[in-house]
Amino acid sequence: TDAAGNLSNYSNISTATTNQSTVSPISFIQLAYATPQSPQLTVPVTFASAQTSGNLNVVVVGWNDTTAVVSSVTDSVGNAYTLAVGPTQASGQLSQSIYYARGILAAGASTNTVTVRFTVPAQYADIRVLEYSGLDRVNPVDVTAAAIGADTNSQSGAATTTNANDLIFGANIVATKTKGPGTGFTKRMITSPNGDIVEDRVVSTVDSYSAPAPLTKSGPWIMQMVAFK
Repeated sequence: TDAAGNLSNYSNISTATTNQSTVSPISFIQLAYATPQSPQLTVPVTFASAQTSGNLNVVVVGWNDTTAVVSSVTDSVGNAYTLAVGPTQASGQLSQSIYYARGILAAGASTNTVTVRFTVPAQYADIRVLEYSGLDRVNPVDVTAAAIGADTNSQSGAATTTNANDLIFGANIVATKTKGPGTGFTKRMITSPNGDIVEDRVVSTVDSYSAPAPLTKSGPWIMQMVAFK
């Protein structure tokens, strides 16, 4: 990564409107999160900085029960969100899904709010939103993986990519706390007070990849990975 925390590899971006491909760096742009500590039916999270047309939004939705279900993920400017992986459930205690919006619309600073709605109030919802540039605007998901456990190392399990230049995006929800990112990954956030991580790395070869993150102590966890091309 560079001094601004941007990722330094490259990926081909398919541009649907022009049928041309350009090469652009895969870069982390910004993040925000919300961790309400009382049950919530809706949880809004606002991107603080302006958003650039064509970028990718990723939304991690975690919560501490298996009763609530995500009914919708929307935002203020009308981007369409698609489920990448999940819902994954652990021990009747935890749930998590990852959504994305490809080729997003431009938005001014603090004008785009992502809203997650549940069917019933969700316990300890942990909503994380991130923006990246340099990813496929048409079909960005390469492969996914997800796993559950109850030890000191959250681990998504492995998936083999089909595209050489991918962003490996990992996120967990835990009953304890996450200690830090896995080897080779950059920590983008550990939410407070919940202790859930988002981490990423860029790879340049087709291979089998997974997303790990160590915990402070044993307890139930879910770890998910999405490889974006």
